[in-house]
Amino acid sequence: MQADRRTVNKFIMRGAWLRSKEKEEIIMTLSMKEKKILYAYGCPSHHNTVTRLKWLTALTVDPEAKRRMLGLARKVETEVGENWYEDFYHHLRMEMDEYRRLKRSLHVLKSYTDYEEDLYEEAV
Repeated sequence: MQADRRTVNKFIMRGAWLRSKEKEEIIMTLSMKEKKILYAYGCPSHHNTVTRLKWLTALTVDPEAKRRMLGLARKVETEVGENWYEDFYHHLRMEMDEYRRLKRSLHVLKSYTDYEEDLYEEAV
């Protein structure tokens, strides 16, 4: 349960319609695996991304992976409209770029920490 809370984020975007001046809120929940798939195979075009995800679903052999890919394709197609998708895509790219940068920093930090612990054990 704790792991699920860490891996699922909500994308919330607020915007104003030009005609009605009412605010619209789009909420889409993505797992980290889904974000990685969209980072790798998504593009700023809503139609092209959905089409690409459906083609990837058709090419996937594993039934579990196929079910997840089709679920992601349907989620992107139904929960994010074409007019908001480009902003969603750029937000996702920024978030995943930051995630990868932090992951590299953590890896470097762990490599230095392991080295220092080895020195400490030798001294004791």
